[in-house]
Amino acid sequence: MYLLLLAVIGAASAVLAVLAWPHRGHRGFSHFFAMEVATGWWLFCYLGEQLDAPHARLWFAAKFPAIGLITASWFLFTLNYIGRPPRSRAWRIVYVWPMLLGPLLFTNDAHHLFFREIVMRQELVGLNGPLFPFHLALSYAYTLAAVALLAWDWRRTRRVQSVLLAAGTLLPLGANVLNEFAKAWPPIAARLPLNPTLPAFGLTATFLGWAVLRYRLLDPRPVALDMLFESMPDPVMVLNDAGLVVDANQAATDVLGGAERRLAGRPWADVVAGAEGWTDLPAGRDDRAERAWRVGSASRWFDIERRPLRDDRGRLVGALIVLRDITPRKHLEDRLRRESYSDRLTGLSNRSYFEDECARLRASREFPVAVFMFDLDGLKTVNDSLGHASGDRLLETMAQFLRQFFRGGDRVFRVGGDEFATLLPSTTGEEAQAVARRLPLGLAEFNRTSAMPLRFSTGWASVAHPDDWVAGLKAADAMLYREKRAHSAP
Repeated sequence: MYLLLLAVIGAASAVLAVLAWPHRGHRGFSHFFAMEVATGWWLFCYLGEQLDAPHARLWFAAKFPAIGLITASWFLFTLNYIGRPPRSRAWRIVYVWPMLLGPLLFTNDAHHLFFREIVMRQELVGLNGPLFPFHLALSYAYTLAAVALLAWDWRRTRRVQSVLLAAGTLLPLGANVLNEFAKAWPPIAARLPLNPTLPAFGLTATFLGWAVLRYRLLDPRPVALDMLFESMPDPVMVLNDAGLVVDANQAATDVLGGAERRLAGRPWADVVAGAEGWTDLPAGRDDRAERAWRVGSASRWFDIERRPLRDDRGRLVGALIVLRDITPRKHLEDRLRRESYSDRLTGLSNRSYFEDECARLRASREFPVAVFMFDLDGLKTVNDSLGHASGDRLLETMAQFLRQFFRGGDRVFRVGGDEFATLLPSTTGEEAQAVARRLPLGLAEFNRTSAMPLRFSTGWASVAHPDDWVAGLKAADAMLYREKRAHSAP
């Protein structure tokens, strides 16, 4: 039964090698092909050793190059699987030792360097010579290095395939360690009538070979997708259904990686902690969001698209997040907005901004709000007698006075040709009245040093509640026009 099992596994390895052969030019498949061929080679040599007694020693020697080939090929396969293929042809050195094993084993009786003796127990067993520990250590090193690389890949990407491949790698390693103990201690050998290494290696190679071909781990399509993913200029991240980042391209790491320079394996909520609005993103296909992200001392704006990822049964398995840098567009929008809200002559905010700010204040908690309205006296006379250039300088002088007189948090507007307004948030009626009393004094002091003395009419009101806003503006206008009539009276 044991031999039949090995024959079936060997045949499966041969079939997998045949299936891999057409893909041998693709990344990693040459090593995968070599591993499957070596597995079948090893198993069939063992069958020859058991079934062809006259030539058992030859079969025994012939299987060792295959053993060395399996571990070396698996290590190179792993490098390709995790996306870190060797960049030079120096990797070929790993196949030097498997090539030397054939001559060493076939001439072992002459030098006893590999085995000091080959004895028959339940099967042919080699008693270790000087070179065998090197062979064992090299095989274990390749295997453990592959496990370490797969563990690193799982920690980085959380790919379940990496865990399965690592487990499959450890199974034959454990079986081989057990077999080596059996060679050294007869009590263990008595309880282990058959070598567990062969079926463990064979079953693992068959399973891993099926998984590689079934899930196309190394064929051009995922390789191309991986290259495209990494080369995209836009930050892209993949989240699982628990909100954990399972993959991120280099652009995403550069933007969001922070001091850790790592995204994979971190919860999305931790990645964007402290950034307003990033944890609650729209999840529909057509839903988008714009969010600011602070990079150093500057802020960058991103258009964020979050798409749900579903399997072929429609079950939610995660999300794809794509960021597009829209900082230049936001800067342009801000500039255009400022220009549309700005009076070009005086630099003050214009009537459009005044109306928007009134609407914003009515919805805010900054009440009471004081409103001051101004009408510049004599502008028409200056324009008619001295020209519009002088009239423009008079308007600029008015804007200069209002900026100097009011606080930095107060809003100053030019709302018409010779009309100005200020909004004073969180200002009571008593405080507004005090401001109104200071206005004539402030104007007199300003006019003492101004090349163009100012005269204006003013009206004001303090609005205690949003519902009183319209009435407050009317009261300020009424006061303004009363003062203006008084100024124009003979």
